[in-house]
Amino acid sequence: MPFIPLCIIPLFLKQLGAPQGISLSVAGLWSILIAFPQLFTAIVGRNIIDIKRAVIGAHMFALPPIFCAGFIFAFIAPTGPYAWVFYYTCFIFYGLGIGIIIPIWTEFLHHTFSKKKRGAYFGISFAWNSIGGFIGGFAVRSILNSNIPFPQNFGWGFLIFSDVLQ
Repeated sequence: MPFIPLCIIPLFLKQLGAPQGISLSVAGLWSILIAFPQLFTAIVGRNIIDIKRAVIGAHMFALPPIFCAGFIFAFIAPTGPYAWVFYYTCFIFYGLGIGIIIPIWTEFLHHTFSKKKRGAYFGISFAWNSIGGFIGGFAVRSILNSNIPFPQNFGWGFLIFSDVLQ
């Protein structure tokens, strides 16, 4: 996950014509965006009765921004000096959505797995996540090497990402 805000997003913003300060601030902004909502959701998350429904519902905060970014850039393909603002706005809402998910997901793991089995679960889930990322890398490479022009190629990548998150 850190690879995305540290490498891909600054590159995309720079290609869209974002000021250098905006492109360079993405990693720090990402840390703030995911930390800020955790203060609220950690408190609320402790009192959730139906934790399974809450985890599924919390993911709805992260899906719309990344889908909107994909849709906007795949089909509308804005250009011009302020095209980066569309994506930057979606990025901010996506980061806030991830910040909402983390404490609820942690509470879900606390209720679902015993302390002994959590490590095995994390190992298995991270292994599958790595395999998915590896396969996704080939998908992204084929999109970027195709005849799809910029920024539509990135838009299709974001649409694939939003589909995988579902």
